[in-house]
Amino acid sequence: MKLLVVISICALVAFTEARVQSVGVRGTLMCGNKPLSNTVVKLWDDDWWFDPDEEMNCVKTDSQGHFEVQGFEDEVSNIDPVLKIYTDCNDLTLWGAAETPCQRKIKMTIPDEYINSGKNVTKWFDAGVMNMELKQNDEDRKCSVFELC
Repeated sequence: MKLLVVISICALVAFTEARVQSVGVRGTLMCGNKPLSNTVVKLWDDDWWFDPDEEMNCVKTDSQGHFEVQGFEDEVSNIDPVLKIYTDCNDLTLWGAAETPCQRKIKMTIPDEYINSGKNVTKWFDAGVMNMELKQNDEDRKCSVFELC
């Protein structure tokens, strides 16, 4: 019976037409009162079950900590956009060396009302000014993010 349900779902997905959806996020990253320059910011479609997650775009913040990232995906259902920020804020010792070998990875879900139809973003999510000193309970670590962007 379970196999029949799985086959039915796969058949439904196979015959359902995907649609192009986009999302865009703007904001500024700070570490206390200092801008976080050259910080990696990635936009992902966070999928479930058998559909792998897709990276939609990757940017680095400018000298003032500003970023603007947008991307699109073809999906049958709504995309599930998330913003991932990779930072060393509050991770450095007094001598400027990294306390840990990898960056903090902070993941934030973008509200569904900022999903646009088509490749062009017309409604942007404004993330505002974010102080990355604030630690998140579910943050993770990621190594080697710089050469991937």
